[in-house]
Amino acid sequence: MKCFLTSFVLSLLLLTGCLKTPGGSKWTAATGAEQYERLLWQAVHDKKWDEVEHHLAPAFVGVNSTGQKFDRAGWVEYWKGRPTADASLGELTVQPDGADMVVSYEMNLSGGSSSTTGMQVVSIWQQLKGGWVLIAQTLTIITN
Repeated sequence: MKCFLTSFVLSLLLLTGCLKTPGGSKWTAATGAEQYERLLWQAVHDKKWDEVEHHLAPAFVGVNSTGQKFDRAGWVEYWKGRPTADASLGELTVQPDGADMVVSYEMNLSGGSSSTTGMQVVSIWQQLKGGWVLIAQTLTIITN
């Protein structure tokens, strides 16, 4: 009886989606670091904070364009406080390094209440059993 009850509860959880990874279908279908970056910025744009947080490593470190350092929770709060903007990524390069991928690119944020000048972004993604997580990200304003 106890095994039946446990199986029944697990079945219900699976059917209701409670055990599903947030944004799972898009994220699990991603085949490379460029897609992870685009999915991350789309999640920020769409204010899907559960997806953003789910794909940040517990020991995540982020540095914004003014040099301010954030932990995982602080990074999510930082983006929550920013106006919604579309991210345009260009000159993207991916450098695999074992279970890690180093991604660098230029990004422009447009829309919301203001546009941001170009930024150089460096992200480090790490592969874990459950998928890829972002372990570090830096933003630097591009000055000409």
